[in-house]
Amino acid sequence: MKKVGVMKVKFIGATGGIVTGSSYLLEFPKSTFLVDCGMYQGEENVERLNFEPFPFDPARLDYVLLTHAHLDHVGLLPKLVKHGFTGKIICTDATKSLAEIIMMDAAKIQEEDAYYRNNDRSNNVQEEGSYSKGEPLYTRDDIAAVMAAFETYPIGEQVKLGPDMSFRMREAGHILGSVTFEMWYTNSQGRERKLVMSGDLGQTGARIIKDPDFIREADYVIMESTYGGRNHRDKNSTLLELLSILQEASKQKARVIIPTFAVERAQELLYEMNLFVERKLLKGLKFYVDSPLAIKATEIFRAYKRYYDEDAMALVHSGDDPFSFRGLEYTESVHDSRRIAGERGAVIMAGSGMCTGGRVLHHLMNTLPHKDAHILFVGFQVPGTLGRKLVDGAKMVRIHGVEVPVQAQIHTLNGFSAHADQHDLLYWLRSFGHSPKEVFITHGDQTNRTVFAELVRNELQLNAVIPEPGQEYELD
Repeated sequence: MKKVGVMKVKFIGATGGIVTGSSYLLEFPKSTFLVDCGMYQGEENVERLNFEPFPFDPARLDYVLLTHAHLDHVGLLPKLVKHGFTGKIICTDATKSLAEIIMMDAAKIQEEDAYYRNNDRSNNVQEEGSYSKGEPLYTRDDIAAVMAAFETYPIGEQVKLGPDMSFRMREAGHILGSVTFEMWYTNSQGRERKLVMSGDLGQTGARIIKDPDFIREADYVIMESTYGGRNHRDKNSTLLELLSILQEASKQKARVIIPTFAVERAQELLYEMNLFVERKLLKGLKFYVDSPLAIKATEIFRAYKRYYDEDAMALVHSGDDPFSFRGLEYTESVHDSRRIAGERGAVIMAGSGMCTGGRVLHHLMNTLPHKDAHILFVGFQVPGTLGRKLVDGAKMVRIHGVEVPVQAQIHTLNGFSAHADQHDLLYWLRSFGHSPKEVFITHGDQTNRTVFAELVRNELQLNAVIPEPGQEYELD
């Protein structure tokens, strides 16, 4: 018999050493919530999880709470609605706007991938850079029903949802509109308890958006550990390395391909390149944003300036548009993308960030065989993706059925990561003092979550738990 007043949490995605597919089921006595409903990305055995039935009945859910709009946190919402979910999706207004374009883009890629596979009978090998298998999980026609379920709230406002739970969103500092959730509920003894879900946390001092909020107490914390095992390179060193690569490309009239995450990373890179150009540190290069998704995301960034930090707002108030500068062109059409494919002395930012699809694959086919070219990675590469293979030193890769030699110079600039590193994660967790009874470590590979859990136990003297997929815990 279920205890009265006991809250249960079931860990579904972003566990078991898998970084993607974020999803957590929260069962309160009188209502049921899902926090995030993300798509799995990476190796084939991981992506196959997208096609498995949900380990719960979507029709029983009252709410879905979204921490932010990345695909691995929102990508299965259309599937959830198709399988019976009729409740509300709670998030910030910026997350709603970004989630729509990200789900539409994911649906488009799935449709195209399914068409390609169904019409190319000779192709019996798995393509590096593909992520949908067989029929699409959903199509663009399915997105409207998802968007009708959204309900937005401002950061910092405490909201009561149903009879037994209230929440407040706090700044997570990860991408535009990203949040940490504080949740209050009453336990079996009639006492108020507090659960905090970190979502993905950003670095302190990141460009454009505000820093993560510090939270002073909680009974339970569920937090990410994507970079829990190591620290990022110093940001100033990263910027100097970026500038050096671009200056070398300018001298040699070489091509630079940056596989770009459309949300946050693209905008941060534009911000930095804008400063390089306006301070006359770079000349002779052309810059292209060759990603329809990144172009749409940049317009959303322009529309939600209230999420900017003080430095970004000061730039805006000075009359500068950080996403526009001399030599920059947004190439939205396929024709324009083809036009710039062989251009030298060019910096081409193209999606997707892990090379799992999109226009970057075409640019990589044209660029990887050239020794003077540069491929610049600026974010985490999930195992199994084409991006990870290149970062790990592959000498030959398969793209669209073609074996492509890797002669270009491969660079990794981890200082641009939108994720907090080990130092930032510990710093954020220290703000709770010794109040948490348990800290659940998720959203990290085997090494990072294990290393971080040990640090939490040894340095912070807190009880760290590493849940596995499907594990359920009672939080009293």
